[in-house]
Amino acid sequence: MTGPVTTSDGTWHPAGPADDVWEGEMAFRRLADGTAVLLVNLDGTVRAFHGLCPHQQTSLEEADLDEGVITCTAHLWEFDARTGEGVNPTSACLPEYPTEVRDGRLYVRAPATPSTDVTEASIR
Repeated sequence: MTGPVTTSDGTWHPAGPADDVWEGEMAFRRLADGTAVLLVNLDGTVRAFHGLCPHQQTSLEEADLDEGVITCTAHLWEFDARTGEGVNPTSACLPEYPTEVRDGRLYVRAPATPSTDVTEASIR
């Protein structure tokens, strides 16, 4: 895996081979800058979400994916796997990060400063 790539629209971090996350599956990654991301492949599209649940910043490494819903196993908060919007509670969301495939590798553009705290973007 190559290192981060900086372009005019930010820093893109490698997250592994593009075919690592099969359709209907998820994978947890920690990027080179420390950002936790949850990769979700639905309908052949890989999305990247902040990898910590907004409720107590619990890692989503052990989260479940069922019928398009991500469930944090710690306290059962649920999120739409296509949008990150809260299902239960509806006031929460998982921030989504842009993804891009280059030369067979998946890249994620995470924020300049990884978020480790609950922000207004993750709890509305």
